[in-house]
Amino acid sequence: MKAVKWVGIFSFAVLMSIYSCTKGENKPAEQTSDQHQKTKADTVITKSTILLLGPDEEEIDEIKKRQGEDNFYTIADDANYYSAEIFEAAPATIYTGYRIIGFPKENYVFDKNKSEDKWLVIDYKAGSQPKIYSLVDYYRHITEK
Repeated sequence: MKAVKWVGIFSFAVLMSIYSCTKGENKPAEQTSDQHQKTKADTVITKSTILLLGPDEEEIDEIKKRQGEDNFYTIADDANYYSAEIFEAAPATIYTGYRIIGFPKENYVFDKNKSEDKWLVIDYKAGSQPKIYSLVDYYRHITEK
């Protein structure tokens, strides 16, 4: 049973590493939040894009502690499935490990550290606030149109 879990985790890691090499419109910078406080953003997005965010090693450890190791592998396997489906349905999606993402045209900074869900999709269309989805919700959004 553990071998099946590791195969799922391995395939998820391979898939995410492939998509993490995709070049996006990302530039490290410092952004101003709605409260006009300086927040150091990992990246800045200025053009319409779809980002899929996944957990880094620290967040994986947090999930394992909070949910238990067996539950983590079930969650990761589900995330692997939905991520693959999203990449197939919306191939322009960019995988990223950034935690703090600035959208200067919208005067908005997304801070993943404040989100309980560590697998997320941000759908950004220049000129409007970014929409934040869980993997399941975004998959439904793009397949039920």
